[in-house]
Amino acid sequence: MRNQTKITTKLAVALAALAVVAVVGGFLFVIASRSNSPLHNLPEFPVAEYRQGDPLWSNSSYLLSGTLDNIILESKNRTKYLVAITAKGAGSPLPVIIPAKASKVPLQRLQNISLKVTVDSSGRIIASDCSIN
Repeated sequence: MRNQTKITTKLAVALAALAVVAVVGGFLFVIASRSNSPLHNLPEFPVAEYRQGDPLWSNSSYLLSGTLDNIILESKNRTKYLVAITAKGAGSPLPVIIPAKASKVPLQRLQNISLKVTVDSSGRIIASDCSIN
């Protein structure tokens, strides 16, 4: 009986150690995958300046994070989508064009989304990369 208790205790300790290693490894994997994101080091999209019509940052890339409120239009051949994104801290949605190649997953309403965006010479916000949070 005494030997069986020692074996059971050793097994429990080994399983607990294995569980701790798995949790720590998973945590480190999540942190590493987020820091390698191409969106990680981008400046936040200047929503207020955009709404005022400030053209200073055309051709610069920004991070636009928020909620995908609606898919407004879809091109006939499904190569582009016009969506409404409510940015964090902004009251009303912004129109964003997302090329299909920029979105690696299907777009759905009410998704939390992060986009790498630029503003073209016509003032349109165009995404070049997309990740779902």
